[in-house]
Amino acid sequence: MSIQALSNVSSQFSHLLSNINIEPISYILVIIGFALLLIIIIGSVIYGLTKAARAVPSMSTKEFILFLLGIAIFLVILGILLP
Repeated sequence: MSIQALSNVSSQFSHLLSNINIEPISYILVIIGFALLLIIIIGSVIYGLTKAARAVPSMSTKEFILFLLGIAIFLVILGILLP
């Protein structure tokens, strides 16, 4: 008797969920996920830039040249990939 009642309740829930269009909810969740990922990336870039700005005055000449070389390589790769 209780298995039949459970079957009835679960079939009623499945009929309720089949009438709801879930697709827009999934789009909203994906957009929220991408927004959170973008916020995390922007935050980490800002954090890295502030750490680099604090480290530049105390760098030796060799470290500063390597830092500028890293920026130059990044800009060249970015320039190649953008067009």
